[in-house]
Amino acid sequence: MVIKRGHVSKKHLETDVRAQPWLSWLSCVFIAFGLLLGGTADAQTQRRTSDLTLNDMFTSPNAAASQAVSFSAGPNNIRFVLDRSQPRVVLLRFDGDPEVWALTSQWGPRGDEFLRNDIGEVIVRITTLGGVTIYGPLGTNGGLAASEGKAKTLSAPARSEATLQATLEKALRWFDKFSNRSIRVEAAGALPPALVYEALERAAQGMSRAPRGYFGRPERRVKLIRVQRSFDRPSVRWQSGILTIGVVPGAGYAGRPSSAAVLLALTKSS
Repeated sequence: MVIKRGHVSKKHLETDVRAQPWLSWLSCVFIAFGLLLGGTADAQTQRRTSDLTLNDMFTSPNAAASQAVSFSAGPNNIRFVLDRSQPRVVLLRFDGDPEVWALTSQWGPRGDEFLRNDIGEVIVRITTLGGVTIYGPLGTNGGLAASEGKAKTLSAPARSEATLQATLEKALRWFDKFSNRSIRVEAAGALPPALVYEALERAAQGMSRAPRGYFGRPERRVKLIRVQRSFDRPSVRWQSGILTIGVVPGAGYAGRPSSAAVLLALTKSS
């Protein structure tokens, strides 16, 4: 359209008027297309945060959300929960077992993820396609696990008596069956009762997995179990009848040795 001295020709005016419906129609098309793209992006974002696949949850080191998932495996339908809500470890608990395992992640050359306990044993393998194999109670061959959906996260240790002294007194009863003489229990370093409870319960569980009659020989008799503060990582040491357990306050389940670590310390020199 050409404007000369403020005059618009009738021809150009009619052309512009006829073009306006087409321009309006094209504008509607572009607006609708933009809304469609926006809706698709919003739907994808919502799916990523609320409906993650197993592959999203368990093979990506940058999963969009913390997840806990329930699984079952093996001919006996063993159930367990894997929980990625912690920043440095993956938590695992088998149904019917009070122990929560703090597993560390290690990546294999083919992209598989291996979850190991604190003595280096592989407990879970997760493939790049999201397949989960559980070992532990299923032995070295393991068994494929099937997802049963989301589960509650495994909260930090909370079980204990009201005081540290009451916790120690209760723990004494756990160890009576391992010796015909009393086993002393003590804690040093102003430790939280819940952490001491966890450490002693894992010690009792580890000792119960030793061969029958293992502690009957004098050189294997446990005289004292001591729980003390460790400043870098959990530890367990067995020497001259004293089982020393080092714990790290504030680290949750990763702040105490597992029952497997206790058993290994007691039996590795036999």
